Amino acid sequence: MIKLLREIGADEDQDYPTEMHAFLSIIQEEQKIYDSVFQEVIRQVTVNMIERGDVIAEIRKRYANMFMKIPRHIKNLHTELIAQRKLNRRLSEELIRSKETVADLLRELDFVRKHDAEVTKQAQEAQEKLVSVLTQSDNTDEILEEYHKLYRMQRDRLEEAVRLSEQEKRIWVDAATSLAIRIGQEHGITDLVLLQKHEHGRMRSTNHMISIISETNDAELNAIEKKIEDWRNKLIKLSQSVVEEDHNNMEVLAKMQRSMRMVLKNITVNEPMDTVEADHPLLKVFHIFDVKSLADSLMKWVEQVGFVAVRFTSDRDLTVQEEISYIRKLADVWIEAAGKLLRRNEKGTNGKDYTPLSDIRDKLAAEIEEWLTKLDMRVSGEDGIASQVISLQNQLEDRHDDTALQHCLYTAYSARDMDKPLPPSERAQLKEALTHWSDQIGVLINTLSNTAEKEQHKIPLHIENWVSRLLDQMNTDTDIRNEENLKLHTSMISWMVHLLVKGGKERAPESWDHEFQLLNQELISFNTNLMRDSADVEMLSDDKRELRKVVQELCDNWIVVAKRLLSIEKKNGLARAEDAANASLAAANASGAKKGDDKKQADEKKGGEVHK
Repeated sequence: MIKLLREIGADEDQDYPTEMHAFLSIIQEEQKIYDSVFQEVIRQVTVNMIERGDVIAEIRKRYANMFMKIPRHIKNLHTELIAQRKLNRRLSEELIRSKETVADLLRELDFVRKHDAEVTKQAQEAQEKLVSVLTQSDNTDEILEEYHKLYRMQRDRLEEAVRLSEQEKRIWVDAATSLAIRIGQEHGITDLVLLQKHEHGRMRSTNHMISIISETNDAELNAIEKKIEDWRNKLIKLSQSVVEEDHNNMEVLAKMQRSMRMVLKNITVNEPMDTVEADHPLLKVFHIFDVKSLADSLMKWVEQVGFVAVRFTSDRDLTVQEEISYIRKLADVWIEAAGKLLRRNEKGTNGKDYTPLSDIRDKLAAEIEEWLTKLDMRVSGEDGIASQVISLQNQLEDRHDDTALQHCLYTAYSARDMDKPLPPSERAQLKEALTHWSDQIGVLINTLSNTAEKEQHKIPLHIENWVSRLLDQMNTDTDIRNEENLKLHTSMISWMVHLLVKGGKERAPESWDHEFQLLNQELISFNTNLMRDSADVEMLSDDKRELRKVVQELCDNWIVVAKRLLSIEKKNGLARAEDAANASLAAANASGAKKGDDKKQADEKKGGEVHK
């Protein structure tokens, strides 16, 4: 007997990983022992009596069947326990997820309630203010009307005072000019009228030229602003539609990613440990449910990725690209018009002030091109979106791709028997595919987040600031021209008045020539700058004469007349000096003769007294 137990290994002690394995091993060992002992007893009893041996053999058979059923029932019980634990864990997760969803809904409901209470409070306050305003509206309207009357009265008084002041100023200026011309004629300065006429014509013509330059700049800038407005409206509308579509696609992809992670989590949690667990009825229900939900999820994912990929798989992107090309042409038109305006003003006197504006225009052109290129690449998918989306769509729809899983996923899961769980190989492959898809969607969302929203807020503001700076610079140039023209006019009138006042009273000093030379240089410099500023502008007077020639002729005539007046005044000054010298000499001779006569009379009187 002992030898028999040693042969079957019943006297050896072994270690087992769990108590369940130890219990099952003990039952199997005891079954071997009982089986061996019964077999030996049956052999010995059968030698003496066959009938008794058959009875004992039947008992051995029943005991063997009993010992064979016990481990299987214990395994089933253990599997049911594990299944119950997984079921509890799955239900706990679903309960936690439901609680989180309810908590989110409660938070949103609380937020809505707070917002509703705040809006209600604001509405009540606004209603109270409205009632208060309506109550005081009559008195307020009367007070406001009185203030308006007072303001209009004061404004009318000020405007009338300014008008009378300007009228009085013009009257005195005209009177002074007429009086100065009359005095000049009385003193023999007949060219003074001609000099004043030339200066008046020059002043009027230069003002006309300055006005034409300013109007030309304003007209071109207004045309540029209209083109910019048209371009900006079209581009912002297009860019906003692309940005909104990107945000919608990101939301769809984020939902897909959350759904995939949930499916992956469910498959991982409910993954069977062995074939017994896989065939357990309680867990098999979950596995079949996972298969059915997986088929629905795959169909939903295919629809969602198709929604994202429709931009790149339809002809809509061609229409948008044509619109982008048209918008790019509009941008080139107003950028070239702005460059033409800047180049013309850069040739002028203050051209250095337009160089920074030209640099800004070039920078804006580069930013606009970058913006349009970004939109074009986003619409066409050349920034990587199209390849990633189509690759994901091919993987979900089982289209052959080198980077996709070489297995019939959507077709297999949508066409398979929904009453059978997933085999281990398909489960492992599905887990790998879900992980790969989730990572790929994360890359897609990251790429889509780089939208053109920043450019559509930044670049139009930069353009608006640039236009404002350009307008300010052109207005500043116009003010400078008017100030310089008025300053030159004042200098010329002052020189003429100085000539009139000092003429005929003193000899013309050398400073008169110096003052005239300075005035002549100032006049030439102003005309040169004005001609330079109006180089590329059509300058026609009201009678269709070329204003540049008119101004040049008037300036030349004024210089000629001024030189003639100065020369005449010099000659008159020399004549007056000679007359004064002769008069002084005659007076001196007369005084000397008188002194001689007086001395002679005194000597004669003295001699008479001595003789007496």
